[in-house]
Amino acid sequence: MRKWLDKTTALVLCGALVLVACGGDDDDAAPVEPEPVAAELTPEVIGLYGTLVNTFTNIFFAALIPGTTSVPGEGGGSVEIAGNDWTLQDYSPDGALIANGALNIDLTQDPIPMSGEVTLSGSHEAELILDMQLSVGADGLSATGMITINGAEFDVAEVSAAAAAAAEAAAAAG
Repeated sequence: MRKWLDKTTALVLCGALVLVACGGDDDDAAPVEPEPVAAELTPEVIGLYGTLVNTFTNIFFAALIPGTTSVPGEGGGSVEIAGNDWTLQDYSPDGALIANGALNIDLTQDPIPMSGEVTLSGSHEAELILDMQLSVGADGLSATGMITINGAEFDVAEVSAAAAAAAEAAAAAG
């Protein structure tokens, strides 16, 4: 279970999101700094992370097949792959979750860099920014870097460890 979670974590994080800079047309206005969002590992964040890992696992493995340019969602939409650029267009792994956004994933590097931005709607509502790296080791995939969820920044390794602990606790309880 731990290896699977590590692999899916790495895949989700591969879907690293492009940072979007916002600004107005008024160059004379003083920039306004957004207030920082507290980064607390709540059950909702851990659950969302697990959902992301599951969502991107199938995309990642499909993209490893040479010549793959599109991965259809089980519930509709697709992920269009052009080199390192992955574009999620109403991609739905299950018909309930819908993902839109753009990722840059370079499968030729080690560790694998992932960055980008994804917006989730449907069963989960969230804006995600990914800036992470995936490594393959003796224990499977591991991820480092940062993930921003609705403005709160998290260390990927910490979220992955919390998700793994939650999965183990759920397996032990059920």
